[in-house]
Amino acid sequence: MPGGLGMQARLLAVIFCLAALGLYTAFRSLPAPTMPGHVARHAPRIIVVGSGLAGTAAALAAAEAGGPQAQVVVLEKEARPGGNSMKASSGINALTPQSGDSAEAFREDTVKSGGGLSSPELVNTLVGDSQAATSWLQSRGIDLAGLVQLGGHSRKRTHTSSRGPVGFSIMKALLDQQAADERIQVMTGTKVDSLIHEGARVEGVTYTAADGSRQRLLGSAVVLATGGFGASTQLLQKYAPQVADLPTTNGPWAQGEGLAMAEQAGATLMQLDQVQVHPTGFVDPADPSSGTKFLAPEKLRGVGGILLNREGRRFVDELSTRNRVTKNITAQPQSQAWLLLGSSAAAQFGPALGFYLSKGLFTKHDSLAAAAAHMGAPAEVLAAEVEAYNAAAAAGGDQFGKSVFPAAIEPGEPVHVALITPVVHYTMGGVAISPEAQALDANGVPVPGLFAAGEVAGGVHGANRLGGNSLLECVVFGRRAGANAAAFAQDLAHEPAEYVA
Repeated sequence: MPGGLGMQARLLAVIFCLAALGLYTAFRSLPAPTMPGHVARHAPRIIVVGSGLAGTAAALAAAEAGGPQAQVVVLEKEARPGGNSMKASSGINALTPQSGDSAEAFREDTVKSGGGLSSPELVNTLVGDSQAATSWLQSRGIDLAGLVQLGGHSRKRTHTSSRGPVGFSIMKALLDQQAADERIQVMTGTKVDSLIHEGARVEGVTYTAADGSRQRLLGSAVVLATGGFGASTQLLQKYAPQVADLPTTNGPWAQGEGLAMAEQAGATLMQLDQVQVHPTGFVDPADPSSGTKFLAPEKLRGVGGILLNREGRRFVDELSTRNRVTKNITAQPQSQAWLLLGSSAAAQFGPALGFYLSKGLFTKHDSLAAAAAHMGAPAEVLAAEVEAYNAAAAAGGDQFGKSVFPAAIEPGEPVHVALITPVVHYTMGGVAISPEAQALDANGVPVPGLFAAGEVAGGVHGANRLGGNSLLECVVFGRRAGANAAAFAQDLAHEPAEYVA
């Protein structure tokens, strides 16, 4: 249909801008809970700190498990919920037997990527719950019909949305449903300062309300879903100084406050030095030195994008693990490379490509020669490299060890080109948790009343996270945290209640 792609691109640009500015209305922010002069220490409510995918999944699961009388309060420090989950764009993994996948292969890929630092129990849970996680999302009306193979995966198992960026699609739907659930309150502009733990059990939180007042909120259990510290220069310098000066894809809210709160409550922290540098962040020609960059999602390489150096030559298997691709890009001048999409890859990526074009992050060229001129590379070198790549794709292998070629590059058709550089993307370490999302102390014993899920938790990804495992982790352990917090609250309901001022 004439003008269809342009209209889709404009709509996607609006979606991305709304997500970035937090101007969507897919939530209901309610007044602070009324707290009488005396409340039961065993207050039946579940408190969730953070409103990204892990926190939202936890809140919905807690409401489901708690039944009609469930009381769930979500505390979010930003003016709008969603966090970094709104920006996720590559997909969510799930065991996919129809693509030849198996639980063993999924586990092996995850453990191998993690360099031996992943917890086998947590990986088993991640993989074992993966189909239930995506089924749960689909049962809530979320489209996950697309399927691609990302770097470090031996099978196609990353599910994407055909309706737009997958993170926004998931969060928009879940936030809408959360807003409609009378059992869940959402308090925005509410910064949690500490956990209340008078004794062995975590009993609530203290927070600074939107009006600046300090408040206490008691509950039967607390779920920490506060995210990582990818935007905290202070914590990056402390735990991973080698990456502290790199740009980041994280929103400014990713400061890692949940780590200190959990530690003060008796939980142990692990692997905080494991920080993932994503190989491809867009270099914006309008602001090339910006410290915050749009992520060039791994799906761009998953559909067939190739990486080229300044001379127009490939230098790495584009579908290797993120740490390996990053190492090879970092070895290039200025730690930069070109990302090129042929017409088939561009079509498979979908209309979201129009957003990147509208921002000037990608440029479209009618020929390889025009693309080479834009890149400053010899046209004959780029043409020969594309020819060699297509020959390798037909043969099923190349000199870099690449064996999966999602798409050939059509030399006579338009191509898209973007300049990219490595960026701080994800912090793998965090609060030690059990497979049931219980926060653990130094002896591996659960801290009563404290649960953690999402990027604030550690142990799942080890030294390097596979693309698509982050959203999966949020759903799997977010749901477990919420359901187990509700069960913990129900157990407390059978104990004699104490009353405190």
